Amino acid sequence: MKKLFYFYAFFMLLLIAAGCSSSQSTMYKPSDESEAWKVNVIKKPSITEEFVCTINDSVVIRESFPLFGDNIEKSGKYRGKKVMMNGFRKSTTTIDSNGKTQSHDSYQIRVFIDDVLIDKFDF
Repeated sequence: MKKLFYFYAFFMLLLIAAGCSSSQSTMYKPSDESEAWKVNVIKKPSITEEFVCTINDSVVIRESFPLFGDNIEKSGKYRGKKVMMNGFRKSTTTIDSNGKTQSHDSYQIRVFIDDVLIDKFDF
């Protein structure tokens, strides 16, 4: 029972250490509209890191990285245009002078509208 408690406590600390949500945005102006769209990608911390693509505050795509895999790709639609979000995870491990090992994941998420790259977002 004590081992289960320690495992649960470690798991909760791991989730807290994963960090807070972060977001990045860009603007996109469709040729057939007068107003620009605000394209936002939000990284929500979880075990599998969830990414949410919003356009003008409307959720268009929501996707999480698989536990075992380094790529995501998902499509959606916004105002009749095809929106695609794809990305990859890069894991690095470092060992400091005291022999302590640390792992870090970084992510690049790309957003395409009608098969044209709008922007790259690095997390």
